[in-house]
Amino acid sequence: GKFTASSSYKVYYLGKNSDGSSVSISTAQSQTAPDNTAHFGTAGDYGTATATKETGKNQFAFELEHHPAYLVFQPYTSNTALQSCYLTKVEVSSDNDIAETYTVNTSTGALTGSAGSKQIVLTTRGSSSNPNGFPLTNNTADVTNNGAYMVIKPGTHTLRVRYWVKDNATGTEGAITKIYPSTAYASNTYYDMTANLNVRN
Repeated sequence: GKFTASSSYKVYYLGKNSDGSSVSISTAQSQTAPDNTAHFGTAGDYGTATATKETGKNQFAFELEHHPAYLVFQPYTSNTALQSCYLTKVEVSSDNDIAETYTVNTSTGALTGSAGSKQIVLTTRGSSSNPNGFPLTNNTADVTNNGAYMVIKPGTHTLRVRYWVKDNATGTEGAITKIYPSTAYASNTYYDMTANLNVRN
């Protein structure tokens, strides 16, 4: 009953850590379990919508349109040495900004971006459920086994992805790098980033 001045209003979803006027796609993201997006609210997911009054009801209906792009990393390997390892983090670097801070202009409703960064690190180890990280036991892409999700700023990016893996038995740790060609990453869209991991030695 408070919203009587108009039949429609702008709605903003700015994530869990927002101060109500801004949101940041974080350079440090963390995922506690494979194939899980519960961290999106703190990683920088945000969305907008127009809430429209429903006829004959004291209610407004809206559907959020999310604005970031989402990367779904799906590493796999047939190398038996790597299959005893864990994915501990995914480090993504771009030729353009992939992290960003957005501020809402409450007068115009516009979202203005600033303070960008060309690198994001997604940590997949350290949680109570997956203290070592995500397993690499699969020899084909399997999002349920080790799918890792990252929130990024949409745009055309050439991405350099470093998959950090660790063998806990020996303590050996290293990064396997993949370069993905320049791609237009659209907002509100998921992108499957499959990667066949291998090492020479």
